[in-house]
Amino acid sequence: MFHIAICDDQQYICSEIEQVILNYTKANLNEVEVDIYYTGEELCQFMKGGEVYDLIFLDIELRNINGVEVGRTIRDEMKNDLVQIVYISGKDNYYLELFEVRPMHFLHKPLKPEKIIKDIEKAMELSGKLNNFYTYKQNHKVCKIPIKDILYFEADNRRVKIITADSEIYFYASLEEVFLEVEKHRFLYIHKSYIVNYAHITKFGHKEIVMTNHTILPISQQRRKQVLEQQLLYEREVM
Repeated sequence: MFHIAICDDQQYICSEIEQVILNYTKANLNEVEVDIYYTGEELCQFMKGGEVYDLIFLDIELRNINGVEVGRTIRDEMKNDLVQIVYISGKDNYYLELFEVRPMHFLHKPLKPEKIIKDIEKAMELSGKLNNFYTYKQNHKVCKIPIKDILYFEADNRRVKIITADSEIYFYASLEEVFLEVEKHRFLYIHKSYIVNYAHITKFGHKEIVMTNHTILPISQQRRKQVLEQQLLYEREVM
């Protein structure tokens, strides 16, 4: 089941997005559950109470606490780095503030159904609910791990180490081979020893990055230009 929240204080916007989602799920036979909220406070209250979402369509111009503040609460207070956030607004002056919340995308009003659907499919892909797995061999067995669970790959002599939030997995391969397989899933080759999942980066610096598990990884001098170009490319996709 894929869980979506819609949070907008304009009822017709919520109904519009919900109808697009329902039409999409009927046509594609996907199991999707949708909850609607008209205030940021209500969304935060239910999430703090245990509601879990894969994707949130979040209006920026909410009353009382706006969508940027809601996003900060989700990321910083709730420590939730997995839910994908798509901001919706009729204005363009929030870009710097939105970067702190690491949204997946930004949709302009009036909304276009095809862009809503594209964001749903992208969020499904990032959540691993489109069956996106990384496949590797370990002790002559073929193993799979959801792409969304991988924070980064690390070179370890002739082996590669997969780092997740709660485990380390070793297998024999080269980072070059790994990168060819995962680059399309928005992984960055930041150093000869590290390939990182862009979705799990919480802070970009010129010489280093910070991951969602608070690990600090270096960006090699030779790769800084390429990493910056990819970062800007992904940020443009968001906006």
